Amino acid sequence: MRPFSLRTRLTLYYSLILAILLAGFGFLAYRSLTLRLEQSSNEELDERAAALKGFLRFRNGQLSLVFNANDPEEAYFVHNATKFYQAFDLRSGELVAQSRDLELLGIQPSPSEVRNLAQNLKPADIETTQGVIRFHQGVFHAGPKQAFLIRVGISLQAARMASNEFLRGLLVLIPVGVLLVALGGWQMARSALRPIRDLARAARRIDIERLNERLPLRGTRDELDQLAQAFNHTLARLEDAVGQMRQFTASVSHELRTPLTAMRGEAEVALLEAQSVENYRRVLASQLEELDRLTQMINQLLTLARAEAGEIRLGENPVDLSELVASLGEQMEPVAASSQIKLQVQPAESIVIRGDAEWLERVVLNLLDNAIKFTQEGGRIEVSMAAEGQDAVLRVSDTGIGIPTEAQPHIFERFYRAEPSRSKQVEGVGLGLALVKWIVDRHRGRIEVESRAGEGSCFTVRLPLAGTAGRPSMTNSSATVLPTSPL
Repeated sequence: MRPFSLRTRLTLYYSLILAILLAGFGFLAYRSLTLRLEQSSNEELDERAAALKGFLRFRNGQLSLVFNANDPEEAYFVHNATKFYQAFDLRSGELVAQSRDLELLGIQPSPSEVRNLAQNLKPADIETTQGVIRFHQGVFHAGPKQAFLIRVGISLQAARMASNEFLRGLLVLIPVGVLLVALGGWQMARSALRPIRDLARAARRIDIERLNERLPLRGTRDELDQLAQAFNHTLARLEDAVGQMRQFTASVSHELRTPLTAMRGEAEVALLEAQSVENYRRVLASQLEELDRLTQMINQLLTLARAEAGEIRLGENPVDLSELVASLGEQMEPVAASSQIKLQVQPAESIVIRGDAEWLERVVLNLLDNAIKFTQEGGRIEVSMAAEGQDAVLRVSDTGIGIPTEAQPHIFERFYRAEPSRSKQVEGVGLGLALVKWIVDRHRGRIEVESRAGEGSCFTVRLPLAGTAGRPSMTNSSATVLPTSPL
């Protein structure tokens, strides 16, 4: 069975709730009207019976009604009150007086019933051809040994007809009202859901080739606009992710094609031309270097992929960053000296942070390695440490070739090179800074760069000091140890 549409379900729910409410209110109104009519009839009957007793007289052995016939109000009351009237002698149970209407209706209890009624003076309803008549029973004492049962009645036909008419009106008006409201709700639901249909239509037009398109906003700032904005933010992230994937694919293809082309060319030349054993050794050595470069790049790609997939867990232990930087500076100083570059590490007091020492070594080694690669002979590299507020600050500055302003926002992207032309002169595949940023982010820090082309660069890493309040802790204290060589 095909499920109902949202528009249909909204209309049904709205109509059902309205029908229940109207039925409930209708029942309460009908019940209230019925009780009120019953109460009004009882009050009127009690008033008639009580007032009629004042006109009863027992003279010469007969019970009679004595009133002023010349008083229109009094005469009308007595005539109206005695429309359904009976009087019985309690000693014999015989009828001594009754109205013309009751005589025609043939309502006359037996002597035994009269005695029972005298003992139980509660109102009683009798069904007649003219409708239900409610009787009030009362005892009138004419003397020490003379008493009469007085019955005064009132017709409930008008009250019953009024309540029945009201009920019939409810049974007609409630369904009609629910139907009208359902039709109105159907149109309201259609109008309310039109923006959603427009959003769905716009969303269906967006595919992998049109991720730059966005869902339209109506400017009302309501929930639908918020939904459209959330989708637009998601589309923006998706567009960015797809763009990175395309760039990643293109970069990997380029990085793999270059060494593979070189290896194929050398192999073809070696096969076509007669070569000595020494030349074959040279070709094989060159190909081994390219294979090492490919292996290193693949390992780096796998490391980044595992890191971004959340498969690598970082430890959270106290790390003396000053000691770590000083130790790595001593290791890299011979490398810098071989390139005739002066590496200076400024001493600093103990600065302790919480993190993974193995991965923090990667951060320092990659920054120093990049500084050495892009600094000319005779240049200078300075490394400093300081505690600023609640952060430990590591700065690595050099006097190298610098980074163009337009390239700085992209240097932490994979395979990005500020100057593609220099890739032939500098080893590496452009993955180091991408991994550095990931490590710094996982340590709840941030990395910044200041650089000018031809004047050098300064990388600044800020990491929270150990024991800093309000910092979220890392989820796992176990560390995954990987080689600490720079990317």
